[in-house]
Formats: sequence, C-alpha cells, structure tokens
Amino acid sequence: MFHKKSGLKIFLISSSLLFLVFSCTRRVVPNDLLIKNVKIVDGTGKPSYKGSIAIKGEKIVKVGKFKGRGEIEIDGSGLYACPGFIDPHNHSDFSIIQYPLAENLIMQGITTVLAGNCGSSPAPQKGLPFRDFLSRVEEKGISLNLALLAGHNTIRVAVMGEDFKRRATPKEIEEMKALLEEAMGSGAFGLSSFFDPSPGEYASLDEIVELAKVAAKYKGIYVPHTRHIQSQMPSSDPEEYGYGIFHGDIQDVWVGRYRGYKEAIEISRRAEIPLHIAHFCTAFKNPMPHPNYLDEAGARATLEEIIDKAREEGLSITFDVIACSSTISAPRPIWADFYKGRNLHLEWVNNLEFSEFVEKLKSREFRDKIREVYDSNRLKLGMIHTKEDPYWMDCFQITSCENKEYEGKILGDLARERGIDPLELIFDLIVEDPKATWVQFLDRRDPPGAMPPLLKHPCAMPSTDVTAFPAELSPGQWNPYSDYGSLPAPTAYGLFPHYIGTYVRELGVLSIEEAVKKATSFVAEKFGFESRGVLKPGAYADIVIFNLGTIKMSGDFLKPNTPPEGIEYVLVNGKIVYKEKRHTGLKPGKVLRHST
Repeated sequence: MFHKKSGLKIFLISSSLLFLVFSCTRRVVPNDLLIKNVKIVDGTGKPSYKGSIAIKGEKIVKVGKFKGRGEIEIDGSGLYACPGFIDPHNHSDFSIIQYPLAENLIMQGITTVLAGNCGSSPAPQKGLPFRDFLSRVEEKGISLNLALLAGHNTIRVAVMGEDFKRRATPKEIEEMKALLEEAMGSGAFGLSSFFDPSPGEYASLDEIVELAKVAAKYKGIYVPHTRHIQSQMPSSDPEEYGYGIFHGDIQDVWVGRYRGYKEAIEISRRAEIPLHIAHFCTAFKNPMPHPNYLDEAGARATLEEIIDKAREEGLSITFDVIACSSTISAPRPIWADFYKGRNLHLEWVNNLEFSEFVEKLKSREFRDKIREVYDSNRLKLGMIHTKEDPYWMDCFQITSCENKEYEGKILGDLARERGIDPLELIFDLIVEDPKATWVQFLDRRDPPGAMPPLLKHPCAMPSTDVTAFPAELSPGQWNPYSDYGSLPAPTAYGLFPHYIGTYVRELGVLSIEEAVKKATSFVAEKFGFESRGVLKPGAYADIVIFNLGTIKMSGDFLKPNTPPEGIEYVLVNGKIVYKEKRHTGLKPGKVLRHST
C-alpha cells in the first residue's frame, strides 16, 4: 500500500536528483567560448604547451590542460594561441572615429594600440579636453582597445598658436602644464614629443622637463620621437621651416641622432620619469656603400652606448622598433616629390598647375633650375636628402608605369642600364608617364643587418607606426600621411605577421615565446595596461590564434591590404572580431584609461 509520507519522500529525492543532474549538465557547459587542442604561448616567456582556454564574458576563466565545453568552440589543432598583439607606437587616434573597425590592425592580430605618439594627439586642445575625446571614441564604439598619450605639439600649439617658432615663456609653460594635468587626470598614459620639424623643434629642454614632471606625478611615461630621426639638412634661417630641415649645428647631419637619444635620456633623468624611445634605430650612420655587417655592428654599438648605459645608471628605458627593414613606405606618384608641397622649398613649382609642371619639365632650363636645388643640398626625395646619401637612387623602385619594362626596376639600376643621370631619368619618367609611381623600398635608418640585434635586445618591442585603415582600398584613396592619395604601406596590414614569420620562423632570431612576450606582456607591463598581454585566469580575453608555419605579411606595394597569411582568429574582450580572413563587424574594444 502506498504511503503518503513515503511518496512525498520519494518525490523529494527524485526532485533533488533531477536538480542535481540538471545542475551537473549546466556545469558541463559553463563557458561562452572554448579554444581547445591549441599550442598555448601565454605571453610571459614560459615554454609553450598544448591545452585549452576557457572564456566567459570578457575574460579568461581557465587556461591549461582540462576538459570542458563552450557555447562556441574553436578547434586549435595545429595552431598557436597567444595574447593579442599590443602595438606601442600607433597613430590611430586621428582615424579611429572614421574607421572604428580598424580592420588593418585587427587582421594582423593587434588587439590593443597606444596612440597619441610623435607629439601629436587629438586632445587636449582648448575647447576639447582629453576626457571629451575619449568619450567620443567610446560613443562611436571600436573593435580594438585604444590607449592614448598626450602630444606635446598639440599642447604647445593650443597655447602658442602659430607663434611657435621660439622658446615658450614661463607663463605659456604653466598653461601647457595645466592642459597636461587635465589629460593625465583623464586617463592619458603619458607624454609624447616630436623634435624633428614641428612646433616641438623650438622647445627648450626645460619646457619638456617641466611637462615630463607632470606626467611623472601621475606615474605616466615619456615617449619621444627624438631629434634627427629623419635624414635632414641644416638651415640658419628660423623661418625656413619644413619637413627635412632642422635649425642647428651642421654636425647634426651625422651625429644628431646620437645627440637626440642622449637628450631624451637627460629629460628622463631630470624629470625622474620612465622613458620609452619611439621607432628606435641605429645612432651611427655608415657611409654608402658598405657591407651589411657594418649595419649590425652599428646597431650593437647603439644599444651599448645608448640603452645599456642608461640601464646601468638605473633609468627605466625601453624602445620600439618598426620590425621590418623594408616596405615601410608606400607608392606615390613620382611627381609628388617635387610638386605641390611635397618639397616645401620649391615655391616656384607649387604655383604651377600640374599640367604646366609636366610641360615645363620638357625644357632644359626648367630641369636645370631643379638641378640647382639638387646641387645646393635642398632636394629631398622620400625620406632621403640626395646629397646626404649619394646612392639615394638605389632606394627607389618603380611600381607602376606605362612602359611595363620599367615596372619593378630599381631607379639606380635603370639609370645605369640606360647610361643616364638618375635625376634626369626621373624627369623623363614624369614626362613620359605623369601617372608613374615609385616607392622608397629601402630605408637607411633600418637596414636589414641592424634589425636582428635591435629586436633581440631585452628592452625592445615591435611596432607598426601606422594608423587605422579599412579593409577595402582603391588606388588614389586618401592616406592621412600623404597629400597625394598614395596607398598605405603593406606593413599597415601585416607587420606583426611579418615579425613572427620572419624573425621566428625564417631567421630564428627569436623563439616564439620571446617574440610573443615582446609584443604582449612586456608592452602591457611597461605602459600599465592592466590584465592584458597574458593568457591567464582573470585576464581580458584578447587572443590571436595563428599558424606558425604559414604566418606572414601578404600585401605588396600595389595591394597592401591583402590579408596576412596564418591569422585564423582574433578575439577582443572575449568576442571574435576576425575569422576566415574577414572582420566580423563587432566592436567590443575599450578605451583604456591610465590609473595612478
């Protein structure tokens, strides 16, 4: 006979068992996303191992060898997973609102950028506090994480206006400090500066030290584009102002870069602030031509003399390197180096209509007039002053031309084949095909021999020095760095895959663990990006999944936006933003704010 109390007891036990089974079933799938069977490079430098990564919400909840399930599962068999790459030298602050997906950066595995570099940032300005700009970006929504420095040039112009070709007064310096105070209090990670031709060139050392002290008070960092990074020519006329001209000792043509690094160290020393030198390169120039081993020796000497001595003194010093010895430039019309402001010292050219310029190039008189500028050391082509580097013609490659025999040819080789002066050959090319383009494919500042010792140094980080771009480009699309609509360099879409593919897989300069640490946790620790740059429980799930056997930069000068090989998935704050070589359209990125 069925007893009511026994029935109730059985019912309660059955209900409890059902609840337990249901609960256990729920516990089997606790994760929003699970990456399994993947080789884990956690960003700390520790040896990689095979395991799984569980993600819930924005963060990693488990890493290692465990069994689990996820609402979304990624089989990482044959692939590597590491923290998303962090770009310490980026300029997306001026383009992120226009291109919030930052597709060129996402596709190469970059999940966090530090922008506001080279002394230039959208804020603080009068009428636009730093906090307001950060809020604008947040309202727009972005796909990656954005951190900002406050730019000295921006601050200086906000106070001095166009009257910047002089030393600032004590009152003006105080006004600058007030703007920087607001920026640092609103979340800026430090102060950046730019001492090549710009408003910053005219600043005194004391001005920068005073501002750096403000950043130091908030536990920020000082990030200079040091003096004389570009190939430049001296001028004694303070009003002769333009890209490629500096005002100072003529000796600085050769030793200015070395002095610029020493100046940055002195600012760090006096302001008692950590120093990070932007796009570091060799301080010692080797006259051309020379064997490649001289470039390696120059890089090692630079590291010993500049970086290691500062470390021995006890200074906190790091640097980033544009991790590609070529392809950092972009194709542009050949005429652009002469016409409409590309070379600011040819006003009599700038006043011409383009068709007039091409027509005049047919005359010997007009060509000789340009040659006078060339002979007077005032002609700059690309990043090279032609008299500073008499082998400048070997740094340029013709990328497009009506005469297909010329395409792909190095200008110097073509000039020697034809037995013609290289400058004269340029004139002929412009006349024959006004739409012909070329690219500076070789940058003397970062020669191939110098790259391995620079990247291997314990204070080095890879960087891009690019801005945000869309995935789809067409020839003639405007580039923020060009007045002539040239396409971006291929590194804008593939530098980090080039860094891993070249210096880990091909050359063996770095182990995969070393390379990843330099591009992730090392950057996060230096700049204070909390809970980023590592794969561990509690960290934000910024992750890139890649194939070490195939990862590489695929773009070239004419199609820079070709997606890199080997990048399979990119996650930002736990969301998949890139897979199957396409952006997913999601915008889970955050505006990062520095906290003291």
